[in-house]
Amino acid sequence: MAVRPVVANLVLLCGSLFVTFGILELSLRVIYPAPIRFLYPQEFYDFDAEMEHVLRPGQTAFTHDHPVRINSLGLRDREITQQPGPGALRVLALGDSQTFGAGLALADTWPKQLERVLRGGVASSREVEVVNAGIPGTDTWQHEILLRRLLKMTNPQAVVLALYVNDVVPGYTPRRIGASAPTNTWDKQLVYLLKRSAVITWTYYRLFLPWYTRGGPASTIEEAVLTGKVDARAERGWQQVDRSLAAMKEACDARGVRLLVAILPRRDQVSGIHPGRAYQERARATSEAHGIEALDLLPDLSAEYRTKGDALFIPWDGHNSASANRVIAERLAQMARSWHATPDVSPRPERETPARLRPPARSGSATGNSPGPSP
Repeated sequence: MAVRPVVANLVLLCGSLFVTFGILELSLRVIYPAPIRFLYPQEFYDFDAEMEHVLRPGQTAFTHDHPVRINSLGLRDREITQQPGPGALRVLALGDSQTFGAGLALADTWPKQLERVLRGGVASSREVEVVNAGIPGTDTWQHEILLRRLLKMTNPQAVVLALYVNDVVPGYTPRRIGASAPTNTWDKQLVYLLKRSAVITWTYYRLFLPWYTRGGPASTIEEAVLTGKVDARAERGWQQVDRSLAAMKEACDARGVRLLVAILPRRDQVSGIHPGRAYQERARATSEAHGIEALDLLPDLSAEYRTKGDALFIPWDGHNSASANRVIAERLAQMARSWHATPDVSPRPERETPARLRPPARSGSATGNSPGPSP
């Protein structure tokens, strides 16, 4: 006899919660930007015995809701020949997800915007090609390995390494299992589906994420990098950056290739919330100690932020937007004026026809998915 009132109350409660959730959802969609839409599949990765992971060659996927096409070399770019055309300028762009363009169309990434700027400027009489070799979730020691491979595979005249705060980490020995979070597992798919809700997205980014990351190991290391605070792991990371930059400079010099380090700031530095500048100062000093040109992009992005605000970043994400990448590309183009004024004198190796970016599979190796969209 008491069952019916209980059922009726439960139905009423569920209906009330559903209506309340709907009102909150509509309200947040009016107040805040729309949540990110993740389409499937997101980009796939393969295990690599040297680098830990590389983009799977020949795939068609998505980064958030933008198409991703990976060429036969494992790069987010069109198919490229081993040798640039006669008189052409080829620039190789290295970096992590900020270079790859997580959440962006390929045309909006800074490598492709740089390509357009150079083609339309003083280099308009010369073919220009900026190859996007960014791989999400990679750090400076991995960029060093990638550079060694791609110098032989692509024969660029110039290389731009985009350095980000979380790239300052020590190298390690890659492991097939547990090395990185995959992008297309069922739990990731469930999370991405839930994030289509404004209520869940707001709760995650405004409440849960700050609580979860506050004081965690990764945030502690990044804080030490930004502020210059003494931290043993951050110092090991800087030592690794120093070794990698030295090796990259040596490899480029051996082939007559120019090398430039573009120092990308973190979002809270651009907005002025975080006052730390030790990261920029040390990155510049470390680069210049090895005779490498270094470009600090914080002043340019901070100036743009004063007029564009948070439009410089993908909503609910933190990666640079097309607007921020335009600023980066235009500033790099100013630095690149001398590149296309210099004749191509880079030594060329014997012709190779590598099938893909990663080395031949070793006995016992396996493939799988790798990291999500972290810079």
